[in-house]
Amino acid sequence: MELKEIRRSYTVKPITAQSGTSEDLSLLSRFQSITLFDQNLPDGKASAKDDEGHATQQHGLELAGYRRIRSVGQGSFGVAILYERQSDVQQVVMKQIALSNLAKPEREMAMNEVEVFSKLHHPNIISYLGSSVRGDLLLIEMEYADGGTLAQMLSERSQGEPLPERFVLNIFEQLTSAISYMHSQNILHRDLKTANVFLHGKGTVKVGDFGISKIMNTNVHAQTVLGTPYYFSPEMCEGKEYNEKSDVWALGCILGEMCCLKKAFTASNLSELVAKIMTAEYVPLPRGYSDSLRHVLGLMFQIDPNARPSASELLQYWIPFIYRKLGSMEGISIEPITNNRPELKETKSPPSSLADSTAAINYVQGSTALLSTDRNQNCTTSRTVLYQLHSFGMSTSLAPLHLPPTVQIKQIVTRGQHFVAVMEDGTVYSWGEGDKGQLGHDALETWHHIPMRIEALKHRKVVSATVGDGFTLFCTASGTIHACGDNSHGCLGQGNKAPLLVPKPITKLEHIPIVQVSSGTTHVLARTESGIVYSWGSSNNGALALGKRINNALEPERVILPQLVQNVREVYAGPDCTILITRQGDCYCCGSNAGNRLGLGRNVSATATLRKMQLNAAHPKIVAVSVGEKHAAFLIEGGYLVTLGDNSSGQRGIGHRCELLQPTIVPQLKSRFVMSVKCCQTYTIATTDDNCVVLWGTRMGTSEDNEDASFSSHGRNNNRERPSLTSVANSTTALANILSSIYKHETILEPTDVLA
Repeated sequence: MELKEIRRSYTVKPITAQSGTSEDLSLLSRFQSITLFDQNLPDGKASAKDDEGHATQQHGLELAGYRRIRSVGQGSFGVAILYERQSDVQQVVMKQIALSNLAKPEREMAMNEVEVFSKLHHPNIISYLGSSVRGDLLLIEMEYADGGTLAQMLSERSQGEPLPERFVLNIFEQLTSAISYMHSQNILHRDLKTANVFLHGKGTVKVGDFGISKIMNTNVHAQTVLGTPYYFSPEMCEGKEYNEKSDVWALGCILGEMCCLKKAFTASNLSELVAKIMTAEYVPLPRGYSDSLRHVLGLMFQIDPNARPSASELLQYWIPFIYRKLGSMEGISIEPITNNRPELKETKSPPSSLADSTAAINYVQGSTALLSTDRNQNCTTSRTVLYQLHSFGMSTSLAPLHLPPTVQIKQIVTRGQHFVAVMEDGTVYSWGEGDKGQLGHDALETWHHIPMRIEALKHRKVVSATVGDGFTLFCTASGTIHACGDNSHGCLGQGNKAPLLVPKPITKLEHIPIVQVSSGTTHVLARTESGIVYSWGSSNNGALALGKRINNALEPERVILPQLVQNVREVYAGPDCTILITRQGDCYCCGSNAGNRLGLGRNVSATATLRKMQLNAAHPKIVAVSVGEKHAAFLIEGGYLVTLGDNSSGQRGIGHRCELLQPTIVPQLKSRFVMSVKCCQTYTIATTDDNCVVLWGTRMGTSEDNEDASFSSHGRNNNRERPSLTSVANSTTALANILSSIYKHETILEPTDVLA
């Protein structure tokens, strides 16, 4: 069902031979029941009659357990009523469709909405809450987005200034994420438009209205046109088979409409509209928007659907590409002028042609990696850039992530697919998986692709962060700890197991200045300047260091340290284990000894009391530690690296997979100074003082030998180098081939430089 405003339509005159060709007639004959809406009428004025002049339902059904608030939509099939659910005071929308008033095809469309809607679960899609039939009335209960529709927002701003490019990109990314998810579920939306994009008051954008969506088995061949003509693709206009690329065209229409504050394809009659769509004659973007945005919009408006990028490609490559090219000063800005009125000013883009630059993109030169120069002081501005490294076999590429270009990065923490960046100015950005609220954006997000600032902490100066299994903790300059995300193990320290979508201070530690916090998968450690240690969360192997009988702590509890454990300098919470490092460089541990990673012996599975670790008599002082599932790595004084635990995947870096009972120094790194180390499940990675990233063990990655014919000549035995991700980035086909490559294991028994 399409819920749309009923607007006064233009009168479409019959097309004569003088006004179009026979081909035009064949095209327009498919649009006999479709009219164009008068765009000058304000949104929100709905008639009491439907498109055919029949009276429609004016009052919503009184439902037990719900309090009716108001009508929020009127369509030809029924009404949408806003209710308050009395059980939890939650506002919901109830679509009420009178089935007896519908013809058979219309009833099928109404039931199709339920079928499609119930299959979709995504943070940028209106949530389906249930459906039922009462008499002849079909009720569909759904989430209520309190910010209205994107169409209403654009209409209100139609005579104002253009939207900032970053704001447009934020909305566009969320929409693309929703459509990419739908396509991954083999579902076409088929009616994407600004009126079906709903705004949430908390900044989330949600796609709705799935009345004419279709579950794809093959390409769709439509003899009758469904949807709204302004958003039709050329193949829909011609009556050809169409697929998910038509949704991509509609996404382009929405993107163009957000930038231009009017439809991407404008016309006074259907003949003119179809002609413009068939030739991709869209309204050009206003001055001030970046060349990269124009380029991507042009790709989405390719007449040949095969030449358009998929929603997944837009999300994974093209949107980050726009952000990188945008930089910090590109796009539309507002500057005051002498008459005290703001004036739009276009900031200059790089002089080189975008079409030329994207053919072989240099990620370093085309990103925030460049250092800017202060024009007033004539000095280089120092800053840091975070790169995502893709490396497998002989193929390596770097892609910078979009973080503020003028602020240095202080710390990066990650767990699985969840990432947090702490900046020098105290701001925090997060991205990746957010299905448990661990990103702190006040929303459950399946995936957030672009680093986004955590607004709930904008008045706090965060100095460090740590992440666990579905949760995040932040330590501020004042010593308070804020936590958000999953709380099923009590890791948020709130005294309960209720999850949090935004960071909240841990009450028990509010008046105890904390200088360091570390988290394992299900437990957390915190340390004060004087060396007092607190722990909370859960562990069945004694990782809490609170005694053999205490496996759970819902709020921080002080760890009673043995007399020998004094002057704790650092705490480390690994996967179900705890390690304390003293100022003298001694190391004490407790928790699980899986794979003998703590060096307690194969016969000791775990310990609930702190035990001293013995690593190397010649180099006793431990500087840093990292623990994996079954092995551990210790960085000791002098830049040496000691490993212990399981070696079945070659993760010890000894050159073989044989069992090793004793701690060993990684032999190939003896002559190099190791700066940091990280243990993953089956491999280890380290950095050295000569600016190298070194890796060993077993990992997963894209195969060297791609099965696609286009890459068959770049195999492992060929002297030619296989194209990297950067060299094929401008080809959506080649990019898709790389992204869909078969994943294989790769074992590196001796430390190897993957980046130098």
